Amino acid sequence: MRRALKWLLAAAAVIAAYLLFWPTPLDPYAWTPPLDPGTGPGSPFRPTQPLRSDADLAAAVIQTKYADAGRPVNFGPEDVAVRPGEGRVYTGIGDGSILSIDPASGETRFFANTGGRPLGVTFDATGDTLYVADAKLGLLSVDRAGSVTVLANAADGEPATFADNLDVAGDGTVWFSAPTREHTLEQVTLDVWDSRPTGRLLRYDPQTRTASVKLDNLFYANGVALAQDESFVLVAEFLAFRITRYWLKGARAGTHDVFVDGLPGYPDNITRTPDGRFLVGLSLQRVPGLDKVRPYPWKVKIIYRLPGFMKPKPQYPGYLMEFDATGRLLRFAADETEDVTAQVTSGTVLSAGDAKRTTEVVVGSLLVPSVRKVELRPVDASLTLAAQ
Repeated sequence: MRRALKWLLAAAAVIAAYLLFWPTPLDPYAWTPPLDPGTGPGSPFRPTQPLRSDADLAAAVIQTKYADAGRPVNFGPEDVAVRPGEGRVYTGIGDGSILSIDPASGETRFFANTGGRPLGVTFDATGDTLYVADAKLGLLSVDRAGSVTVLANAADGEPATFADNLDVAGDGTVWFSAPTREHTLEQVTLDVWDSRPTGRLLRYDPQTRTASVKLDNLFYANGVALAQDESFVLVAEFLAFRITRYWLKGARAGTHDVFVDGLPGYPDNITRTPDGRFLVGLSLQRVPGLDKVRPYPWKVKIIYRLPGFMKPKPQYPGYLMEFDATGRLLRFAADETEDVTAQVTSGTVLSAGDAKRTTEVVVGSLLVPSVRKVELRPVDASLTLAAQ
């Protein structure tokens, strides 16, 4: 009996030593996240409708390319843009391809290949230039012929080859995000574990052809979108569950504040709608088991060392939110089917609706291998939810 007890104590000591001291690739940041509001009754973020796909565009092409590439993680069409005057949908995928899709028929053409990993995509007002945030090459432009040019891969003397999302101003200035100084896109899981504020909001000046840092120490700078009057620019802080606003005009120019905070998931891309609102995809649901231990880096490491079946299981629901220019939540389409990957990283309006007509939107995802068409129902303004 004593021998068995000794063996049990020895085994317990070995397990404790492993959980406490075994080397990990992590360097967690100690901070306290805002409370998780969830999406249920009493939450300021209650869904206003289900998220349902009316059509899966380019699915066959994307799935074939995905298989040809060896099925790597995060291969999907992360962002979507509609070319002005043409109406076709453009998106980048994991093998560097940029695809052009007819939203009515689903007919898909190869448009360009960046040679890297295109993430954020947006057109200038004329539709002549597609700007691309590339995870390996930085900020790029692509002309109508599909010719690719590297615009910026550094900012203030520091590398900025991992660009995530972007928006372009009327004068050709490009605002874009560099999410992390720590890892690559393939290592985004480590960024989620570490939750370190090393992201940047960058500004590319087309006159000087240089990029500069406007906001630093962001929690994984992700989605970027300008206000319709260009009075401010938004940047999603993916790991902090908030969207930050950087003022460009008026008495507050050069300062920043919080646009939306305490989201129920990780905010990804932001796209301005034709009427000046903002569509935001949340690509990952909050992970309560990680939120609770964020103030204690050593506890984060313990959870990381656990066997896979004991770690908190990530959930990738389909979350697409629409906010007005003040940060008020107007519409929230959600697919919360448990253990189903319905992830939405971005949304772009195909055809605008109004108080009586639905708005047709295309959405992108790193994990869903197609561009989906969804409808946002009209919502009575008196019933909208205020984002807290």
